[in-house]
Amino acid sequence: MAKTYKKPEMINQQVGWCPGCGHGIIQRLIAECCEELGLVEKTVQVVDIACAYWSIDTLNADGIAGPHGRCAAVATGIKKVYPDSNVYVHAGDGCSYVIGLSETCFAAERNVPITMIVVNNGVFGMTGGQMCAATTLVGDKTVSSKKGRDPEVAGKPYDMLNILSNYDIAYAARGALYDPKHIDQTKKMIKKGFQNQMEKKGFSIIEVLSPCPTNWKLSPSDAMEKIKNENEQFFPVKVYVDVDGGDK
Repeated sequence: MAKTYKKPEMINQQVGWCPGCGHGIIQRLIAECCEELGLVEKTVQVVDIACAYWSIDTLNADGIAGPHGRCAAVATGIKKVYPDSNVYVHAGDGCSYVIGLSETCFAAERNVPITMIVVNNGVFGMTGGQMCAATTLVGDKTVSSKKGRDPEVAGKPYDMLNILSNYDIAYAARGALYDPKHIDQTKKMIKKGFQNQMEKKGFSIIEVLSPCPTNWKLSPSDAMEKIKNENEQFFPVKVYVDVDGGDK
């Protein structure tokens, strides 16, 4: 029997992301997970004042746009006031790992039961494609590293999930979007993050390797190939921490 696929009802209008951007895929996965877990009415989204901001207009859920880099702190405050809500962050790598590095680390250190979904696209996307100290690969060209990232000038990128694995948290995992297999794997990671929160197990963070064709100056298909052949070599797709002892 044929299976009918339709968009999640939680998505209520079109969005303005660039063609080939991974944010739209991630938004759909979030909506599917919320609906499948029966969490739509309990969900509160915290988005960044950057590419993730579009999500607040298109998902039928309560939400707030936190100051740039402060999403983890905003989500922490909401969770303290509404402990039974499904509070998640949808933000970029620049927000979560550079400008908001302190906020992310302190949320993890306190093991706050929120779910962070961090989009690793290797640049500051909304502001024009500047180098991201955490995730731009050595040699990658951006508007602020026109000859390619030079580690002697800008240092090297770092695996934030490896760092956060040293904290007493519930879950840390990295997914990718370059093929259906990895998209399905990423969805399972996001769902796990929401389940951990509802079961009050603690802080969960899911990083997603996502394309940015506009700022990478690549076609959507070539951007996916870059994730597979380059970005994933430095940022491995795997589960780093699972309080339930799942596969790593």
